[in-house]
Amino acid sequence: MIAVVNRLPVKEGMAAEVVERFANGRGFVQGFPGFVSMEVLRSEGEDEVMVITRWEDKEAFNSWVHSDEFKLAHGKGGGLLRGHPQMGTYEVAVWREPGLSEV
Repeated sequence: MIAVVNRLPVKEGMAAEVVERFANGRGFVQGFPGFVSMEVLRSEGEDEVMVITRWEDKEAFNSWVHSDEFKLAHGKGGGLLRGHPQMGTYEVAVWREPGLSEV
């Protein structure tokens, strides 16, 4: 499993709107093959939103990035960012949930 961390530097006062767009999204990513989960985090200073998606593997994520669904989901930025997003991809080495152990 991999995790993709996307750090979005948002314009002042726009963090809530960015989070709302993810919350009210039309679900393009949720039904995509290989998608596992998504978290959207807002920094305490509200100048950054971090989106963490988990995928079965890198191929599933790459398929998403090159899909029509991705284009639809990312086609309406609306000038909410104050800079370029920074993205990193990580192998999920340990995953814990209540009552479960490592991956």
